[in-house]
Amino acid sequence: MNVSKSFGLICCAALLSGWAGIASAQVVASDPAGILKRLQNYGYPATMTTDNQGDPKIETRVSDTKFNVYFYGCDDNHANCTAIQFGAGYDLENGISALKINEWNRDQRFAKAYIDDESDPFLEMDVNMAADGVGEKNFEDMVEIWRKQVENFEDYIDW
Repeated sequence: MNVSKSFGLICCAALLSGWAGIASAQVVASDPAGILKRLQNYGYPATMTTDNQGDPKIETRVSDTKFNVYFYGCDDNHANCTAIQFGAGYDLENGISALKINEWNRDQRFAKAYIDDESDPFLEMDVNMAADGVGEKNFEDMVEIWRKQVENFEDYIDW
């Protein structure tokens, strides 16, 4: 075999082994127990429950704030989900204005807010995990982004 063919085969093998390593490090929404375990490993006191539709839901907290991780795009058996959403709600004595929530949304990149019919704010952040999920480091980064967004939002709404 000539040197160029050998080099090509070695490069191809290296790429394939690298891709295999990447695939094994993926975090997927279809594995709620894996997401639960990761949150616990990051120091979050997380427990698994289900939502009103029977889909998985993780209840946890950041600082003093309770939040949930909802699973979306699940099949009829409430499995094989394709996305998650971090969500937290706040019960404010006097509510908050739509203008203030719009200002938050205009200035933020990842988490978005809305108000309910009592003018109480909610903060949410979606993570698309369809196909092959997200990388381990990216998922950890998304959890950290969520933590910072919660803290910034609480400062913003004077929580």
